[in-house]
Amino acid sequence: MNKSPNNQDTPYGRGKDLIVIFILILVFSLILEQTIRFYLFGSDSFSYYKMKSVGSMGYTGYLKKSDIPEVVYEFKPGLDSYFKLAGFKTNSQGLRDKEYSLEKPADTFRVAVIGGSFTVPAGVEIDQAFHSILENRLNQEFADLNYEFINFGVSGYRINNKIAALKYRALKYKPDLILLILDGSQFTEDEEKEFNPKPEKNQFFQSFTYKLLSKIKLLKNDRKHQEFLDDHLRGLNKFDLDLQELSNISEKDKVPICIVVLDHDYSNYELSGEIQKLVEKNNLYYSNTIPAFKNADLSELTIYKIDIHPNTRANQMFADTIYNDLKKQSLLGKQ
Repeated sequence: MNKSPNNQDTPYGRGKDLIVIFILILVFSLILEQTIRFYLFGSDSFSYYKMKSVGSMGYTGYLKKSDIPEVVYEFKPGLDSYFKLAGFKTNSQGLRDKEYSLEKPADTFRVAVIGGSFTVPAGVEIDQAFHSILENRLNQEFADLNYEFINFGVSGYRINNKIAALKYRALKYKPDLILLILDGSQFTEDEEKEFNPKPEKNQFFQSFTYKLLSKIKLLKNDRKHQEFLDDHLRGLNKFDLDLQELSNISEKDKVPICIVVLDHDYSNYELSGEIQKLVEKNNLYYSNTIPAFKNADLSELTIYKIDIHPNTRANQMFADTIYNDLKKQSLLGKQ
């Protein structure tokens, strides 16, 4: 008597098994992904609107071509959203700050802060930014003078964008002091001199499991950091010319410019020494936050585990260091 074939041995049965295996792998992958997200972002991992903000500024749609060719790009005005989990708003001029009049009010000491993503600062609420902390501290200490720290920071800005923003945007506000920020010790130029907008991406759907594994691999690769150092050491001569231009602007417009190495990574300390030599050679003021982080654990100073941007604690340390440096150099107006 012929034995009837087992359903498992038929094409239909094998197809069912494959579907079950696929569903199990999919469910396991989703559980793993959400577990990784919770590990990285805590309760924010359950917010669709916050999680879609975690990623590169270039894919958010927050940037626009600047009317000033040398500036290249800037933030769109009137934004009200999130970026890297933090609230993100811009004023009518496309600055991540409150509104300011071009006309400086009486009894006001105005500071223009020009930098990149550490200055924005990415992933930090604006009231916890180092420049907001400085503004609040000085206004509490000196009641007879109103301090304004205007944030011209834009993610991705390199030295050429910063100098252009200083010349064509910041100087219009008649600042009494300019802080030119070297975010993460970076002072090389952006090779792209035209704004090429990237298509917007809903970053909620990216794989953070893959990002975490990539980050672990990157941390084990010392070559990447060495390439950064070598690239910047080769660029010192060009940076010297940039500093000469800044020195000329300072003299012509009669406004002090302080070059701030804004960095929480102590491995860049040697590079900051080379920066200081050139800054002093060009008769500019200098502040360096790196020494404050000599014994600090970098992993405790970033906005989250797969992103190097400084967190709230690092911003407080930035503010304390810059405050002391500015005070020592008598750059804070009436003291």
